[in-house]
Amino acid sequence: MRTEQDYLRDFAVVLTEKGVVALTDPQQVAVYDFLCNGKQRPIDIAEALQTPSSSLHFILEKMVDQGVIVRSKPDPSKKEVYYSNLASKIIGAVKPSSEVIKESEEAFRNPDAYYTGLASVANMLESYTNEIGMDHSQLRQRYAEDLADSFKSSIGDATLDNAMPMIKDRFNAVTGFRMSVFSINPPTLVLEGNRTMRTKMDMLAMMIRRMMENATGKVFAVASIEDFSNEESVRYKVTFERKEPEPLPYLNNSLPQIDEPEKFMIVDIDGRVALLMNDIQCKLVETIYERPLCVTDVVNMVGMPRSTVTTNLLRMVEEGVASVFYSESGAMYYGMNCAILMKRVRKYDRDTTPTRNAIKAASADNGFIEGYLLYLLASLRELGFDTDYMMIVLGAKYMRAAGHDGPKNFDSYFGKMSEIAKIVDLSLSVVSVYPLTIGISRSGDAPVTAPAMTFLKGMAHQGLEMASSGIFVRVSEETPEDMKVSFKEIYPSLSMTPIAEMEAEALSQPAPAVKKRTSSVRDALRNRSAKADGRPLRTVRYITGMAMVVFAAMVVVLAMGGSGENTASAETYMLDADDGFVLCDSDGIAYDLPYAVKADQPISFVVTAGAETYGVVVDGKAYSLDSLYGSDGGVYTINMTSDLDITALKEVDASNGLDVSIYDFGRSVSEAYAYSFGGYVPSDEYAEATGGLWASEHAWVQISAAEGSYVALDGIDGVYYDMVCVDAWDMPDARSKRTPSNSVTVTLEGAFEVNGYYVEDSLQVAKTDALSMKFVSTDGPVKILMEKDGRSSDVVMGLDRFISVAITQDVVLSYEYVGIM
Repeated sequence: MRTEQDYLRDFAVVLTEKGVVALTDPQQVAVYDFLCNGKQRPIDIAEALQTPSSSLHFILEKMVDQGVIVRSKPDPSKKEVYYSNLASKIIGAVKPSSEVIKESEEAFRNPDAYYTGLASVANMLESYTNEIGMDHSQLRQRYAEDLADSFKSSIGDATLDNAMPMIKDRFNAVTGFRMSVFSINPPTLVLEGNRTMRTKMDMLAMMIRRMMENATGKVFAVASIEDFSNEESVRYKVTFERKEPEPLPYLNNSLPQIDEPEKFMIVDIDGRVALLMNDIQCKLVETIYERPLCVTDVVNMVGMPRSTVTTNLLRMVEEGVASVFYSESGAMYYGMNCAILMKRVRKYDRDTTPTRNAIKAASADNGFIEGYLLYLLASLRELGFDTDYMMIVLGAKYMRAAGHDGPKNFDSYFGKMSEIAKIVDLSLSVVSVYPLTIGISRSGDAPVTAPAMTFLKGMAHQGLEMASSGIFVRVSEETPEDMKVSFKEIYPSLSMTPIAEMEAEALSQPAPAVKKRTSSVRDALRNRSAKADGRPLRTVRYITGMAMVVFAAMVVVLAMGGSGENTASAETYMLDADDGFVLCDSDGIAYDLPYAVKADQPISFVVTAGAETYGVVVDGKAYSLDSLYGSDGGVYTINMTSDLDITALKEVDASNGLDVSIYDFGRSVSEAYAYSFGGYVPSDEYAEATGGLWASEHAWVQISAAEGSYVALDGIDGVYYDMVCVDAWDMPDARSKRTPSNSVTVTLEGAFEVNGYYVEDSLQVAKTDALSMKFVSTDGPVKILMEKDGRSSDVVMGLDRFISVAITQDVVLSYEYVGIM
């Protein structure tokens, strides 16, 4: 058994001359990452990584033996030794930013917003890998360079002036984005596109760089990428610079590979990518992958001692790889809590045909993102990974995002499945009810790709379990002639909600007390109590369309004396709350949020932690729970008619002599959106409706002054706002003052920030020699113009988008794009 940590969040998987190697020592990973900047001396490595030279020596020697780095002596007359990377990084882990997480959520909520067909799945895959911090930047660079090389013959040899129009045409056609030439010396380009372009700038810049190098024979590097995006559009300025060619270490892939390739898994644990190296635990994960099993079943399947299995399962629960499930009889089962993304199953395959085919698809018009999906999967398979797992996870993730809102029944979920199937040029149908079999067919003459089929299987599996609160396994696979997938329900009385946050010692005891209350066990007992023809009613009760006859038969059975609790409606709503909230029932048992409640079924709870004031947002207004539902000694009893999200509230102070209006968006919005929003509710109407001026963290307040007056803000002199929009939780000190008679008007064509407040249309200010304003209307490159007395002049704008203008009379500020061909 390995002595290192089994679930590595800091790792790198690299391709060496002898095969694929996993770097599991964080110090080795740090050395590799540092050497990505070029060859270095040991003393420089030790200083940069703050590692003692004696310890670093053993690390470097081990990496040389593995074939990850190479030692060289450029000058034989000197003793200086240098180290450089000899391996190519395949997969690594990085910390994801909040921006990429938000963009991933948007990609899964609206998969067809910017792409159709397989490209929409490709965009979801790219967003998901960014979200979990799966770094495969060298594979992305290889894709960009291989795609650029496919245009080498069509562009030919040319100077940069002559090649740039052809590069521009190929870029625009392949990516669907727009490239404009800002300048030739140095090569500076403006790339424009939709929001998805943000996460692809590394590949786009590398592809353009490679095309310039192929045409001119010169070597370029990306000098800078400047973001000039705003809420409406995405625009980047990319500048390249000449550099001297540097010899790269030669990776000889013709050498014999390692006889027994190291087996490992790359998994998603709690939303972060990780590496699983423990041989025993890898085998246990494979065993419980399809269904939860009790310890005895696991022991019989893996052929290991019971003590070994139990010890490793408990460790897996502690690490978040596995979860514990219970049947209503108290029997303990172990199931998956992580998601397998890929598994190393074989040696490196040097057949590059699949990647060449992917490049051929990518070089077609609008083929860039679809080609990225095919190329990435083909490259990973070429390197010995089974990537079907990742497409299954992607399909399941989409289904969870699509099924979050709306009724929680099979009708709704199957509709969502059909919608995404149409996006990838496929259609779904219910072939049979028992076993539940979903048919998949082409839309017209559309080709069927393996990634799309695998994605749909993961989506259908997840959707079925969400609709039924049961656990299912696939019992058949499709063939080229018969594209169907069947599902069989297992463990009909097993809770689908794992027991979280339990001590490992407690799990070693049989049938411990459940610490969190879930709705799935109770629903499982009720839903399975009645049967027809020896089969659970629940097997058919969610099916519509071709199964309506079966559904009608079930209604007849219920009318003739079936259990009164088995209703034909399976619609449920979700009770949820912000992070940090704890909701308990009358016995003090915490609900496992989000908690499913059947439609029109009452639920009682007490809020024991979270915030001093809490409530819900309805139609732009925040209501405290007391004002909306009332309580009995702090106990709220609610009949669920829709999803209920409990959030923290604060009270807005409107006693400032100004006109104050509020709107609670219930989600994050931009300052520009809040400023132009027309649905603000006057504070008196708001308070009358809600019983107080409550607001969640997503509420905005519009503060307006009467005619002839302005909104005076502490610390701001000489600027007379007639209206400002501010965060409800960060209200400034404001009061009403008369606007001075000697004020002048600045007419704005576009939007600006003045002293941190968003302004459009016009602004009253005092005469001044230096009014500082930040231009935020659009991205650049733009030129700011100031017009007064019928004459126009340029205004200098810094890189931070600030301008400083002298205002001694009424002026007009406008802008225009410049430098774009």
